[in-house]
Amino acid sequence: MLNAINHFVSRGTKRHYDDETNRRIIVINLFSAVGTSITFVLGIRALFSQDHTLAFTLFIASILFALSQAVQVSSGTAKGRIISVTLLITCLMMLMATLIITGGNSSTGPLWIYTVPPVTMFFAGFRRGLFTLSGFTAIIVALLFSPNDALLLTTYTYEFKTRLLYSFLTVSFLSAFYEYSRQKSYDTAVFLSEKFEKQALHDSLTHLLNRRGGQQQLEQEYSRLQRSKKPFAIALADIDRFKSINDALGHEVGDEVLKRVAGKLNSRLRGQDVLSRWGGEEFLFIYPETDEANAMSAAEQVRKLLDESPVVINGQTRNVTISIGVTELTPSTSLSDALIKADKALYKAKDSGRNQVIAASSL
Repeated sequence: MLNAINHFVSRGTKRHYDDETNRRIIVINLFSAVGTSITFVLGIRALFSQDHTLAFTLFIASILFALSQAVQVSSGTAKGRIISVTLLITCLMMLMATLIITGGNSSTGPLWIYTVPPVTMFFAGFRRGLFTLSGFTAIIVALLFSPNDALLLTTYTYEFKTRLLYSFLTVSFLSAFYEYSRQKSYDTAVFLSEKFEKQALHDSLTHLLNRRGGQQQLEQEYSRLQRSKKPFAIALADIDRFKSINDALGHEVGDEVLKRVAGKLNSRLRGQDVLSRWGGEEFLFIYPETDEANAMSAAEQVRKLLDESPVVINGQTRNVTISIGVTELTPSTSLSDALIKADKALYKAKDSGRNQVIAASSL
């Protein structure tokens, strides 16, 4: 039984949707089910009471509530959810307006209008909800205070009308305030989550992707490789004699060198390329849909740029070079093997005199 209920309320939710979207889908399912059930039961009661107009109205509302849930589930799109919510809110408001006009059972129908503010605010959001509620409030004012009750099929005392309106406005204000606070809290939580996620994936010194971020991009590119069968290349680069820079000039200067080098490396990336600080003075390049020859050419441009543009720090000019190892990945290549090959090519470049680019295929 519980599994069946859980399956019903979860219809339309997706794993790739954010929590807010899935929560709204679940609430739409619940509200549609509750609205369908209540209006159907009350419709049967009205039918047995010989109130055919009210029964007809309630049965139509029951069908529309069920339809709103069916539209959401069958479409599975954002547009479908908007149509579903619009149908649900419109149906609810039309039902409430009808209950005000007819009075419902023993003129108690207007008491149901208190469901409108929280439902509208939740589904429509603060701004659209406020606009929608303002329109609905104008409608009920026009109905309740029409000259000689011309728009009503029942009679309410003036005191009942005013108290109904004031209490409705109070509930509307509280619902709007709650929704505004909820949205602000949600937006803040999303902002902080994105900020912390970015910090977790980026290097604070160079502002490049860190090893974790680089690994994530590498895995995504590898997954694309398995689907498209189009090779891509990676390159491991290491600043030559960086330890001597740290020892001679201090770690602050060493950090500044890292930032300057990272900036120059980043300036030579193509739009689709990815650069990360792999660790210490080592950097990882990812060249999507690029074979080894073209990756070698791109890496050579980077090496040449650094070789021909010395770094000036605190008035001191420092020649900084890098060694690079390049390898190509095919569907049959594992990530770990590719990184090992690139690393071997890098150290071959180091052993061969530094300041050069070596392809793993040449080893």
